[in-house]
Amino acid sequence: MWIDRRVQRTRTALADALVALIRRKPYDRITVEDILAEANVGRATFYAHYTSKDDLLRRSLDRLRALLVAAFEGSADAPFPRDASWSPSRTLFEHIALFADVQATLRTGPGGAILRNALDEAIAAFLRTALPARVGTLPRELVILDLVGRVNTALRWWLGHRPKMSAAEAHAVFERLLLDRLPQEACAVFTLSRRKG
Repeated sequence: MWIDRRVQRTRTALADALVALIRRKPYDRITVEDILAEANVGRATFYAHYTSKDDLLRRSLDRLRALLVAAFEGSADAPFPRDASWSPSRTLFEHIALFADVQATLRTGPGGAILRNALDEAIAAFLRTALPARVGTLPRELVILDLVGRVNTALRWWLGHRPKMSAAEAHAVFERLLLDRLPQEACAVFTLSRRKG
């Protein structure tokens, strides 16, 4: 979907203003007026694009979805700086690293829930764009939900338990989890093969 450059500049300015404010003060103390002042945008312009501060936070993740699509398509026209050789998942981890401080600030409270849900939806929307109509014999939406869950698990582990690990290292762990699968003994906990005769 094509968006007018002025509209895109306004949305980017508002999203960047919100991020800058989150880095300076608690999310629940940020007002729409604060965002307007930070972005140098008028009230009517804000409400032409968003219904609230929460809506702005939620929809700011649209840039991430666009970034993942650009990485998947190999497009040089990405909304954030990136390495053209990165896979969509590596691009995701590098993007999350850029905003790790924002994630940490929003971890608790209403902003955190909005951000987590928006991140899930951005990843799911990307997967709906990128995955073929048929994914083996499994239902496509189940595969999408599983992949979103795996990404979330890896991100929570990385940011919560190994925050000093680089995005590249965390991505390598995620790829191992995704491609090598879990060890049989870990999966056996949930299967009948664990029952004693």
